[in-house]
Amino acid sequence: MSHRNHFKILAVVLVSIFLILPVLIAGPGKSAKVCDVNSVHDGDTMRLTCSGQKIKVRLYCIDTPELAQRPWGPESREFLRSHVGDTVELLEHGKDRYGRILAEVISEGQNLNLALVESGHAAVYVKYCKLDGYYQAEKKASNELLGIWSSPGLHQMPWAWRKKNR
Repeated sequence: MSHRNHFKILAVVLVSIFLILPVLIAGPGKSAKVCDVNSVHDGDTMRLTCSGQKIKVRLYCIDTPELAQRPWGPESREFLRSHVGDTVELLEHGKDRYGRILAEVISEGQNLNLALVESGHAAVYVKYCKLDGYYQAEKKASNELLGIWSSPGLHQMPWAWRKKNR
């Protein structure tokens, strides 16, 4: 085989890698897009503008205490506010029953959903999460008694608190 053929094959391989790399990073069925941050409502809900369209995003795989669950709810919101930049990347996982985009939110290279769990500011939303890394992070935060894991109560299960307080 000639050098020319080797270069053609190498060029095809490299072009193919660069075309499919963004899809591999985002994962199957997920699209990555860059959005401007408008506001952080609570520890797991944000308002963003993506390509000129205003959207509401629910952070995928996690559930944070409600704002009324003091001090944990406000602490979760403040953690998210302090770690989010002006723009974020979204790895979408569909929509919830309220029409919000479910997404992993990446800010300055950090997965904020996972950071909330790792720091003890969020629990894994078992009913909806299918990603093992979140369960591992929650176990570590729980073992280290971080944030919501520092004392027992419904702040560790926001979904149960909401059901009880409807």
